[in-house]
Amino acid sequence: MASADPFQAPYVVNVDPPGLPKTVTRLTTEFGSFVYLVGTAHFSRESCEDVATTIDLVRPNVVLLELCTARTGVVALDESEMLEEAKTMNLQKLRSNIQAHGFTSGIVSSLLLLLTAHITKELGMAPGGEFRTAYKHACGIAGCRIVCGDRPIQITLTRIIRAMSLWQKCKFGWYLLTCRDPISKEDVEKCKDKDLLQQLLEQFAGEYPEVTEVLVNERDQYLVHSLRKAAQPVHSRLIGGPEPIVVVGVVGMGHVLGIVSNWDKKIDIKSLVSIPKPSVVGRVISVGIKIGFYGLCIYGVYRLGKTWKLI
Repeated sequence: MASADPFQAPYVVNVDPPGLPKTVTRLTTEFGSFVYLVGTAHFSRESCEDVATTIDLVRPNVVLLELCTARTGVVALDESEMLEEAKTMNLQKLRSNIQAHGFTSGIVSSLLLLLTAHITKELGMAPGGEFRTAYKHACGIAGCRIVCGDRPIQITLTRIIRAMSLWQKCKFGWYLLTCRDPISKEDVEKCKDKDLLQQLLEQFAGEYPEVTEVLVNERDQYLVHSLRKAAQPVHSRLIGGPEPIVVVGVVGMGHVLGIVSNWDKKIDIKSLVSIPKPSVVGRVISVGIKIGFYGLCIYGVYRLGKTWKLI
């Protein structure tokens, strides 16, 4: 196959190469670029194989990962390091999360990390393997760029918190603290079809459309914006003008349908990255119980880590 570097040789796309995994959805842009969307489960070795196969077959110009820049550390660690990292939660990490994301978002981020750690411990498999695989295989292609396409995690967490009432925040925190049922072999098999972590979160989010909107639907639109931007044609000295490119997008399976349904729609990116201001009433009501509530969350994180033997 011709080089993937449009500055070195004309790029000839094999639109439907044989052996392309069934988890791949092909999209096209108005400029003629191709986007191969690989739907993955974050705790699935099969997904890692699908990502590797897709990148090796289509040899893209760009590989886009469903990560934000704050989460790029997931590709730098090897499997054993990531497994240990996901299993270990302590008060120092809690403080670091609070410093990085702010008090409220830091607490929610820590609770999500504990939920991830529980799944990791149950499955014996670290999350993010598909991203590490994508990074490794993309680095083997001359001229291939690797970009992060997800919305910054702090914006997502803040928008989730602002979308919920105080009672919903309490229920959300309690759900994350107590969602630690054993994971069966059947659940492991389901990981091949849908991300297990997202399934657990959607069980809660389904009760509150506002949370589902922020956690899933808004990020679907943000990923569409990122994929379109990544698929912009490049100037080729060989043809003297713009040349379409090929992009491989590595995203969770739960985002594929949303990306496809929003692909041809206009995306209001400014609204997706704005931080809504809390209402005056909400600030007045929450100020009296804020310290006690967050203190309970911190204590809950610490006790939960002890219970799961993660601290």
